[in-house]
Amino acid sequence: MKFFCFLIILILSINLFSQTNIDSLETRLKIVSNKEKVEVLNELAQAYKNNLPEKTMEYGEKALELSKKINYKKGEAHALNNIATAYYISSDYNRSIEIFLEALHLFEDIEDKKNIAQTLNNIGLTYNVLSKYEISLDYHLKSLKIREEIGDQEGIAASYNNIGNINWETMNHDSALEYYKKSLKIYEEIDNKDGIAVTSNNMGNIFYVLKKFDQSSKCFIKSLIIYEELNKKYGVAAASNNIAFVFKEAENYNKALEYSFKSLKTSEEMQEKAGIANTSNNIGELYMLLGNYNKALPYFQRSLKLAEEIEAKSLLINSYQSLSNLYSAQENYQKALDYFKLYTATKDSIFTEESSEKIAEMQTKYETEKKEKENEILKKDNDIQKLEINKQQNLRNSFIVISALVLILAFVIYTRYRSKQKINIILNQKNTEIENANTELNQKNKQITKQKNQLSITLKELRETQKMLTDTAHRAGMAEIATGILHNVGNVLNSVKVSSQILKEKIISSKVNNLQKVLILMEEHIDNIGAFITSDEKGKMLPEYLLKVGVTLKEEQDNSLKELSTLHNGINHIEEIIAVQQSYAGVSGLVEKIVLSDMMDDVLKMHSEMFRKYKIKISKKYSKTKPILIEKGKLIQVFVNLLKNAKESLGTIDEKGRTITINILEDKQHQTVEITDNGAGISKDNLTKIFSYGFSTKKDGKGFGLHTSALAMSEMKGKLFAESDGKGAKFIISIPIEIVKD
Repeated sequence: MKFFCFLIILILSINLFSQTNIDSLETRLKIVSNKEKVEVLNELAQAYKNNLPEKTMEYGEKALELSKKINYKKGEAHALNNIATAYYISSDYNRSIEIFLEALHLFEDIEDKKNIAQTLNNIGLTYNVLSKYEISLDYHLKSLKIREEIGDQEGIAASYNNIGNINWETMNHDSALEYYKKSLKIYEEIDNKDGIAVTSNNMGNIFYVLKKFDQSSKCFIKSLIIYEELNKKYGVAAASNNIAFVFKEAENYNKALEYSFKSLKTSEEMQEKAGIANTSNNIGELYMLLGNYNKALPYFQRSLKLAEEIEAKSLLINSYQSLSNLYSAQENYQKALDYFKLYTATKDSIFTEESSEKIAEMQTKYETEKKEKENEILKKDNDIQKLEINKQQNLRNSFIVISALVLILAFVIYTRYRSKQKINIILNQKNTEIENANTELNQKNKQITKQKNQLSITLKELRETQKMLTDTAHRAGMAEIATGILHNVGNVLNSVKVSSQILKEKIISSKVNNLQKVLILMEEHIDNIGAFITSDEKGKMLPEYLLKVGVTLKEEQDNSLKELSTLHNGINHIEEIIAVQQSYAGVSGLVEKIVLSDMMDDVLKMHSEMFRKYKIKISKKYSKTKPILIEKGKLIQVFVNLLKNAKESLGTIDEKGRTITINILEDKQHQTVEITDNGAGISKDNLTKIFSYGFSTKKDGKGFGLHTSALAMSEMKGKLFAESDGKGAKFIISIPIEIVKD
């Protein structure tokens, strides 16, 4: 349903002369020359684009050649736009983008804002078909901004439609409907029938997804009537295809086939590969519903071949899913699994929850977010610079203090009389202690710097580990492991950060800074230091003060060593967490010897913080079992999925009673893992349904985890099933003895 709309939007967007009388233009072409001839050639290219795209290409190339010959940039830019449109309709999207970009540069050179906005819009539409939604949205936002500046109402309506399409593709249906309503309001105000037809068709798609089929049907029929009046083949194909979907929902499959074949015939007349692929897949789905698998298969295969040719990922997703369902219905489970893997891999490559949230954020904070990021980077740079300056100042001050102490002590030792030797010895001892304390503080500074460097290296390793975990999650569904590990590491990092800050504050507030005043006082009385210390009130306090400073510095040393020990332990803890994770990284597809109890303990350790946070008690009842040879990555993901389900089930009961019990057993034929929770339980009707793809009893569930877990166990020749009496649930993993090895 979706691809037809994108094609229609593009045709609508380049609608300067779509209603021009072709015969009149052909006549004019024979009597005009130079710039006027370029304009007529471009008008003819526009006029043919709805029904004969090959003519659009022909006249566009003639206009381009003549424009270059007479150095007419505006005509050259329009010609490039027409040629790019022809490539788009022919489903050569990458070539279309290249030529649209050439046109954009020319319009920017001549500062033609309206056509700059139009070309940005066209590029956005093409990226949309290629399922690159974030890039597409960026171009549409730039186009909308220019159109609002110049007051182009028709262009603004088109941009609203395009942004609505992106929200549609990323499952933000309510947001998409709001944009379509704003677009329709403008088109009705300016009486643009093309726009009304396109927007009605898009709104019909949204109502269809929301299962409001009466409203959906009215929108599609309204759109079809307008397109037939205007003789717009793309519109007729799109609306016919969508009406077929409504009949399909009403289980009137023969009527649905009638409209689907009408859509297919129109797309074939235009040689429009995307439309042919989309409609062929829909026809195959209808034949499957009628139980005619032999007729369905060639339509699915045709759809897949065309989708691969034009590299349209959304169409590939539909084809892979349809073929998986077909082979599953024919009980050819291996082929069904192969296509299901292609389906999930392709779907993950173009759409994630994270990208959906990012697209929604871009719509409301596009310029603000960019400015905030720039300010944040600038602030971080300033903070780093301040830290570096403080570090250099501390090192310089330490050097000055130590140098001054050495000079003063040398001068005092060699200038004092023998009668003052005892006092000088005391001063020498105390000053030596001070020097040692300063040396230790300097070493601590170096240790702190080293620790900071080690922490930076650790953080870098953590980022690399995070990227590896995210990649692994996309390939083998290990996102839960990554989340648990990073959460635990984050808690330890908070402790490390606190210890580092305490050390910094202790160094800044150290009593060493007060020694400078004592040294200045001693320098002032250097010639009569003995008398000063024995007779002067201030001098008498010096020995006692130096003794206290020594004690204080010793205490500072002990406290700093404690904090350094805490910092060191925190870093060791991070290394332990990473070591556990690394033992499971990159193991997908590898058969290894493992002990079930050891693997389960590692999984529990990686998620210990989650259990602590939700106050869940883990009860382990392990029997002694032999090692087994098995795909380590697949089995650990099954464990993770089942523990996650158990945790979510326990959210419905009081925190004090939350318990997960894990039994590991072995008999002559099987090794068995039982994961039991005392949560909400599972109804008898759902005990088998929960392993079906797309089925979920959770409000925000996607029905993927248990389905993939069951498939994984099937691939490993094992079984996964559930038991529940309505008070809690038990999931049982059974591994046959044939694959158990000593």
